Formats: sequence, C-alpha cells, structure tokens
Amino acid sequence: MKYPRLVALLAAVFLTGPTLWCAPLSVGITPLKAPSKLAEDWQPLIAEVGRRAGVELVFRTAATIPAFGERLAQGEYDIAYMNPYHYSIYSATPGYRAFAREQGRPLAGIIIVRKASPYRKLADLAGRAVIFPTPLAFAASMLTQAEFQHQGIEVQARYVQSHDSVLHGVATGGFEAGGTIAKILESADPELANSLRILARTGQYQSHPFAVHPRVAPETLKKLRDAFLSLKQDAAGRRLLDKIAFKGIEVARDKDYNDIRRLDMSKLADTVH
Repeated sequence: MKYPRLVALLAAVFLTGPTLWCAPLSVGITPLKAPSKLAEDWQPLIAEVGRRAGVELVFRTAATIPAFGERLAQGEYDIAYMNPYHYSIYSATPGYRAFAREQGRPLAGIIIVRKASPYRKLADLAGRAVIFPTPLAFAASMLTQAEFQHQGIEVQARYVQSHDSVLHGVATGGFEAGGTIAKILESADPELANSLRILARTGQYQSHPFAVHPRVAPETLKKLRDAFLSLKQDAAGRRLLDKIAFKGIEVARDKDYNDIRRLDMSKLADTVH
C-alpha cells in the first residue's frame, strides 16, 4: 500500500467516533467564589463529566456575577450553571434550558455574623453595615434584602465581588453581617467557617440549574445529563462532588423554575441599593 500511515490515521478517526471532530463545549460556572478557587473546585468535575460523556468540555467563568450575566445574555456558554434569577431571564433569550441541578438542597439566602457577635435576630442589625456579593445575587442579596425590607429593618448595604469576600469581610470584623448561601459557608476553609454562624435564613426556592444553550444537539445533551447524574454512583464521582459541596446531581426541568418567574422580580430588584 502506497500510503499506509495515511490509511491508518483515517481508520483511527472513523473508529474513534465523531467526538474528535466536535469543537469543545464551554461550561460557564457562576462566580460564587474567586475565579482561581472556582477553577480549582470545578475543573476536575467538568473534565470527568466530559470524559464520561465523550465530549470535550472547557471550564469558563467571569470575574463577577454581573459580568457572568452579560455573557449569558450573549449566549457565550454552551452549558451554564447559573442562579435562578439569571435563569428566569436567559431561559427566554437566548433560550437556555435547565436539565440538571444540585440534589436535595433548595436554595435560600442566609445572613451570617461572627460567632462571638452579640446579634441574635435580624432586628439587631438595624442601621448596621451589611455586606453582599453584588446586587443581583439572587439568594444572597435579593432574597436577604427583601427579608430585611419585609421586616421593616433598614441596613446599610455594601457590595463586594464574591461570596468568599463576604465571608472574609465578616470574619475579619470589617462588617457586622453578610449575605451568602449555605453551600458557600459549608465549603469554606474550616477555620473560616467555624468563626461564623448563621443568624437568619430566607424562604427556599429551586437551586441553581445547569442549563444548555439551544445550539447544543439533543443527543449531546443526553450524554452530558447522564454523565452528570452518574457522578453520585461511584467513589470517584462522589469525591468530585464533595469538592463543590454537592451530595449529588438530579434532573431539572424548565417548569421547575416557574416559582421564580412568578416572583415580582422588579420589586425584588428594587430592594437592592
């Protein structure tokens, strides 16, 4: 045969299937933490999901939650892990569709204080400076501030870049209290987490969805969903879930987020300063 190496290469391509010809899919993770820490926690899981699905996946995020929202609006991510408020907007345009979510943990905002602080109820924070991770963080900022407003408690809202900054800002005494979510507190460095306590919780909603852009083929989505769901079924997958403080991943559907859509989002947004 005149070109044995060429024939062998072509045979390898056809035998290994279509994934060699597929462009990598981007997976955008909402920046609940600093990008470097987020990458450390999420990249191994995303790589394993890609391996199980036979699809090359690439981790992506943004410096801030508002910047992440802008990228969602442009449809930059093929798959995105986003907060429910963002999903209520970007499921309409560009048409992201929920397919999975964290198993067994509804989403709620929490107000944290230093463990040794004298505060015992939200009213104790009246007039105090309270730190939040950007105005449009659904649970940590919007729901918690709505709760302050509902109880008639005025606080001085201050904003930072991430949930991690909230934890550090409260723990170091820079602020009396802060808004975040339980998963962030649970996954923090133990020494940091042990210096803080939860003062109050908001009502519960569906947790952050994993959602897919309409350009991703249905057969690819099925492989990805199956791979995400399989993680809790073996020790290797559970170790990766532990790194992001998940017990497992379960199926989610677009209609599961109708409770978010029924909220008066303009009124919620008006609660943030």
